[in-house]
Amino acid sequence: MNGISEDDGTRERLKATAIRLFAQHGIDGVSIRSILTGAGVKNSAGIHYYFRTKDDLIRELVVDALRRTRRARHAALDALEMRKTGIGVRDIVDVIVRVETTGTGDAEQIAEPPIGFGHMRFISAMQLNHRDKFMAAVGDEGDPSFQRCIDHIVRALPALPRAVLNQRIAFFYQFAQASLSAREAAFIASSSGGRLWGQADALDNLIDSLTASLIGPAD
Repeated sequence: MNGISEDDGTRERLKATAIRLFAQHGIDGVSIRSILTGAGVKNSAGIHYYFRTKDDLIRELVVDALRRTRRARHAALDALEMRKTGIGVRDIVDVIVRVETTGTGDAEQIAEPPIGFGHMRFISAMQLNHRDKFMAAVGDEGDPSFQRCIDHIVRALPALPRAVLNQRIAFFYQFAQASLSAREAAFIASSSGGRLWGQADALDNLIDSLTASLIGPAD
C-alpha cells in the first residue's frame, strides 16, 4: 500500500486541501505537489493512490460539492412546501442563497472551510475556465433540486414570457454565484466578512436584489 493507510483521514484531508487551494489559486495554479504539501502528506504517490490523477480528484470534488448542495436544497424546499402555500419568487431565492451560506443540519456543511459549503469559488472557476471538466463531472443527471426552484419561479410569474424568464434565470444564476463567491472569499480573508458582507442585512439585501432581477416587468 506504499505506506498509505485508508483509515487515517488522508483522503479527506487531500480533498479539503485541494478545494481550498483551487479556490484560492485556480485549477491551473495548483500542482499535485502543493496539494500533498498542504495536506501534510509526505508520500509523493498520495494523489495517485487515492484519485489516480488530478483530473479524477477534481471530478470527485465537483460531484461532492454538487451532491451536498442538491441534498440541502431538496431539504429546504421540502420544509418550505410543508409550511407555506403560495410560494413566491423571494421564497425560492432565499432557499437558493441560504443553503449555500447557513446551516441546514447537514454534517458535511460544518467541515472546513466553514463558509457555506466552502466550494463557491471552486465551482465558479470550474464553470468559467474548465466547463468541459465540470460538465463531465455533472453528467447527464442534471440538477433536480434547482429544477424544483425553477418550477416554483415559473408558477409565481405566469405573466412573464417564458423566453424572457429563462434568460433572467440564467443571469440570476450567474449573479448569485458571483456574489456568493465574493462572500466566501471575504469571510475567508476576515472572520468579520469585511465592510460589505459583515453587515447584518447583507444577505437579505442580496436576496432582495436577486429577486428584483427576476420579477421586473418585461418591456
